[in-house]
Amino acid sequence: MVKRPNILLIMTDQHHADCLGYTGRRGIKTPHIDKLAAEGVNFTQAYSGHGTCLPSRSCYLTGMYAHAHGIYGNDTDPFPENLLSLGNFLQRYGYQTAIIGKKHLPRWNQAGFQYERLCYHADAPLRQLHYYQYLQNFNLHHWYDYLGDVTKFCLGEEHIPVEHSLENWTADETIKYLEQVAVEPFFLMASFERPHPPLTLPQNITYVYHPEEIVLPENLEYTESSFFFDRNVELLWTLRHYGEKIFRTALAKYYTLITLIDQNIGRIVEYLIRQGLRENTLIIFCADHGDFAGEYGRMAKGYPYDAIIHIPFVWNWPGVFQAGKREDGFAQNIDLFPTICDLLGLPQPESVQGQSLLPALTSTRSTNREAVFFESVCVKSIRTKTHKLNYGFTAEGEIGELFDLTKDPHEYRNVFVNKAYADIRENLLRRLLDWWIETQQPINFSRRDEKFPPTGWFRKNTG
Repeated sequence: MVKRPNILLIMTDQHHADCLGYTGRRGIKTPHIDKLAAEGVNFTQAYSGHGTCLPSRSCYLTGMYAHAHGIYGNDTDPFPENLLSLGNFLQRYGYQTAIIGKKHLPRWNQAGFQYERLCYHADAPLRQLHYYQYLQNFNLHHWYDYLGDVTKFCLGEEHIPVEHSLENWTADETIKYLEQVAVEPFFLMASFERPHPPLTLPQNITYVYHPEEIVLPENLEYTESSFFFDRNVELLWTLRHYGEKIFRTALAKYYTLITLIDQNIGRIVEYLIRQGLRENTLIIFCADHGDFAGEYGRMAKGYPYDAIIHIPFVWNWPGVFQAGKREDGFAQNIDLFPTICDLLGLPQPESVQGQSLLPALTSTRSTNREAVFFESVCVKSIRTKTHKLNYGFTAEGEIGELFDLTKDPHEYRNVFVNKAYADIRENLLRRLLDWWIETQQPINFSRRDEKFPPTGWFRKNTG
């Protein structure tokens, strides 16, 4: 029997897909992540199923779209029952499972991690096994931020030394787990809470970006989608509200946090190498979703722009995956679960809706997806290589956005009602409807009275 690999899933939070060194677009230094991409497979057109933390993380761990797993916001209560997580699934086949850092899956009792060290207040309200408790040991806990202070959330000053920073702590705890894990294989999720705000930097950091020298995105002109939702203080955090000096400072801090995370990813990978674990460890680098990171003169997030839905997605396993492959075919975060199943030779659960990326990882073949789909409350979206359609309803009725990405890559000109695009609009609307119907997984139905499409989920639930 072939030895099954260890799986290290490294996730950052709210990380713009262009804000990495290997893209060459922002002048950001991420040598360790760049090395993973240069020696692995870099999916340049990967997209999240949702642009918010908890729903997106649920997409990763269930392999399901948001309307199927039922989680649309960060405050889901109660959490849908009986969702099969990747962690629980891998435990069935002998994997030890752990999560370090930001989990952000509150009230999901079956998330599937046997070992946890958490940093986010929603994950560990009692502060047990929590970053706050660690800071308390050094009398630094009064600097811990619950994301409730508006000033701190935007652009606070942190007084925590870099050796005790959240980024270093996440890497330290990840290495500590690797030191004590007694049984292989393991599935370990190292989840960095940032560059999600607060945009606060530790003291004595070794690398910083100077605000006046950073590269700004080309699309600084402000625009607002019909579906843009109020993110409270994030909505104010704009170039036109604060001015260029402070805006550049915020973006410089965002870049600096990314480089600090990269340094700590390097520490984790170096430990795997020293311990002889690297050769049999599959590393996946990704983000739960993106950030405006300066686009449209904004920071933070808001549906349904590419800046928010487009994610970094790098797969690296030495000697197994294609080395240095740039994959420009579409991928989605729901593909994580089925790809791991395919790679390990395990049966894919019927509930999983993604597709395996294994052919693209191990050969010169490309993914064959013609479109990706994502959604939020009361709105569904389809994106092809050339067009994006966002469609939904409000109390006033129908809302539609259609962008010709070949002529308008930054989504400024809505051509939904333009007669010249009528055929394209109707085609995308039909495809969006087909996708929504085909991927439904209702929790209550009578197979005697209703007919459903012959999906794997339906076959399982109709006996």
